[in-house]
Amino acid sequence: MTEFSVMMMTVAFIGSILLTSQPCYRFVTGKLARRHAAALGVSLKDVSFSFDQMVYFIALPTTIPEVRDAAKSELVVEPYYESYFFPEVNGVQVSVKSGSVVIAIAYLPIDDFSLPVLDRHLEAGKINERVNRTIREHMIVHDRTLAAIRDEVYHQLHEDRLAK
Repeated sequence: MTEFSVMMMTVAFIGSILLTSQPCYRFVTGKLARRHAAALGVSLKDVSFSFDQMVYFIALPTTIPEVRDAAKSELVVEPYYESYFFPEVNGVQVSVKSGSVVIAIAYLPIDDFSLPVLDRHLEAGKINERVNRTIREHMIVHDRTLAAIRDEVYHQLHEDRLAK
């Protein structure tokens, strides 16, 4: 009986770790966001977004050689989670990873990630703040959004040189 109890506690412990991890969080958030969007009649594939409020940690145009000469493939865009267990997305961080050097460039807080269609539904009272946050959490970590953020940061880093 003791071995069975230890085994069951081990399975419960490992199961709780897996169910409270970041991949599970992304899966559940995605399911909830799609369900809420369907109830609103909104297609998440076609939703427009804006990240004009992105915070840059470096002055633009930059004189840091690793950043100035970085290729688009060297830009790393990753969600910033509050913790690994019971995670919650707080934003997206953009860094340059060139060899062993990692330089933080920009950060987009989730509260500054704008989805105009959600803002309209929130003002009309069709959704509450929790539904709004759930859909934003899903959209900010979506591959399409991360690619658009990478393109925008790359453009901002090279805007001066592209204009010449």
